[in-house]
Amino acid sequence: MKTKILLSGIALSLSVLTFAQEKPSLEQQIKEYSSRIESIVLAEKTKMNAELDAVDEKFKAGKISETEKQNQRNEIAARYETAINEKVEAEKSTLEEITKKSVKNSVMSAENTNFSLENSEENTNEKSEKKKHPKDKLKTSGFVLSLGWLNLTNSSEPYNFFKNDSETRFGQNVSYNYAIKGEFQIGKFTSPVFMSYGLGFRSDTHDLGRSRVFAQANDKLFVAPFSGGDLKRSQLRINYLEIPVDFNFVLNPKYIEHEGVKYLDASKKQIRVGVGIYGDLKVGEKIKYQYANSESRRNDFAQKVENGVNPFVFGAKLSAGYGGFNLFVKKDFTPLFNNSALLNNKLGLQFGIELAGLNF
Repeated sequence: MKTKILLSGIALSLSVLTFAQEKPSLEQQIKEYSSRIESIVLAEKTKMNAELDAVDEKFKAGKISETEKQNQRNEIAARYETAINEKVEAEKSTLEEITKKSVKNSVMSAENTNFSLENSEENTNEKSEKKKHPKDKLKTSGFVLSLGWLNLTNSSEPYNFFKNDSETRFGQNVSYNYAIKGEFQIGKFTSPVFMSYGLGFRSDTHDLGRSRVFAQANDKLFVAPFSGGDLKRSQLRINYLEIPVDFNFVLNPKYIEHEGVKYLDASKKQIRVGVGIYGDLKVGEKIKYQYANSESRRNDFAQKVENGVNPFVFGAKLSAGYGGFNLFVKKDFTPLFNNSALLNNKLGLQFGIELAGLNF
């Protein structure tokens, strides 16, 4: 539940602050979406607290033991967490549509919208930018949003992105990443080399389609056929905290002189290539699928993964881009899954797009 709210909050903040001035209708849509999410959480928590109070009253009256009280409280909390997750999940399509519009606007309207770390202040406050010292523009911080298409490989073919024997569906596995990053210039004021670092949140979704599910038995994680009804979707979602470190090289440097000193002009759009590393710490993972049967048109199943997913991931990244819009390839050097996962492919490889913006 906390993960969904965190993801929604970061995405909403990025969308509102980047597009509010030029897209008032989009801002209103985001506010309405946020209000719906808040209403869902508040309503469910109010009902949950009422049930928890009733359990406490029964305990005080001596009707149940301490163990029974705790068991009932745990059951109530789990039930309402599932209810909130389901209702927030039902609203997910609204957020995805808003995000798609934002990305499209950033790509198709480059003259009016700029996500660049170097140039976002110039777009929002031209007068203030003229007064800013050139060296101050060479040190920035802001949000970075990326979307990657993920596939699983193995040690014999670690870079085969189109590997077709993976249990998960190529093209349907996605990895979202939201990060706060700082960047500074390395070397002299004319140096084209920059280093960035930050803290991010990574969420991987491994999709099985509509005939199989992830299952657990005897401390093993595996893929099994589904026979309990009409399977609508089947996924394994893994969330991580991520620490990225990147080195970026400007290929088309422009310069400016200020008070007799020459500086790299960070107000100009730059062509960049980059190389970086990242470390991920797993903070949650769940098996999720939805199906219909003779009893109900919608049955939702969610289960925490007990074994099979590695707690740490280390990898590297290559990127190339222009004006804050980047394409990247990320390779996980450590497996996403351990020996308790009965999968043919356990190494992650992804290709995606990255948008940077919202200077602090």
